[in-house]
Amino acid sequence: MPTRLKVTPTWYLSVGNTVQINCTTTNTSEYKDKIDLQLVWTKMGPGERTKQVLVSQRASTGISYVLGPVTHEHQGVYTCDDDGSLPDIFVHDWHSFIWVEDASPRASIDLISHNRIQFAHGENFTVSCQLPDDNSQWKMMRNDVWTGNITECPNQVSSGRNLSCTSRSQYPWTDYVYWCESSTGERSNALNITTTIAVKAVLESPSLPVLEGEDVVLRCLTRDNTSKPFTPSSEAIFYKDDGTKWILTEGTLTLTAVTKANEGFYECKKPLGEKSDKSWLSVTVRPKEDQKEKSDTETS
Repeated sequence: MPTRLKVTPTWYLSVGNTVQINCTTTNTSEYKDKIDLQLVWTKMGPGERTKQVLVSQRASTGISYVLGPVTHEHQGVYTCDDDGSLPDIFVHDWHSFIWVEDASPRASIDLISHNRIQFAHGENFTVSCQLPDDNSQWKMMRNDVWTGNITECPNQVSSGRNLSCTSRSQYPWTDYVYWCESSTGERSNALNITTTIAVKAVLESPSLPVLEGEDVVLRCLTRDNTSKPFTPSSEAIFYKDDGTKWILTEGTLTLTAVTKANEGFYECKKPLGEKSDKSWLSVTVRPKEDQKEKSDTETS
């Protein structure tokens, strides 16, 4: 039975955040009154992946599950599935990776080859981790958003305190979440890389959460056909998921001194062109110490 899982507002969390997980079926047949849906949590732990059924409920009702306030223990893959009581019915699991950011991760991951996280089919990109030491026990991991599988990034290259992995985007189901982890369970931040269905427009946006008060620049990159590289558009239309729309002749959108209100999904397109995929802009509340230092600087 086809199922659907949605995490609101976002998969990327900080300790203390709360999210709502909705698990529903898209099947309209009479089977919805005969089977249960299950929300399954695959927990991440050092060297292990354990599964736990969080909720089991009639498919006709669906599941609405509030997770939080979250801790690091809540990280993992959340799956919307049926109970398997009808083996002759096609079953498609759907997954969402939930990441709970460490207060001060000692390792940091980022995309070093591009200033965007959206890629079209056939593009190469490189993800890199800066490690706290040259310990060979660190590995770069990735979660396949389509299958929910967690594996090591292939062909990793280690050099001193740097660990990198170069991948080639495939089409159409190759969205991945990347991170680095040690043999003792330490983890870096997480990075979400998507393969866009739109082949003529991509949005250039920060790959990692930005601090409150920072300026953020979004650019719309376009191309005339798939044989040419992406270049900045001379004019573009930007959209935010709250209905806000900007029509800009320079093709660049600058968000000044961002707050949590700026957080959300953004997309862009050329006038009369096709839209890019959506990218999530995450805004992190500035630590109180930083807020005080900024205030003291502005008043001095």
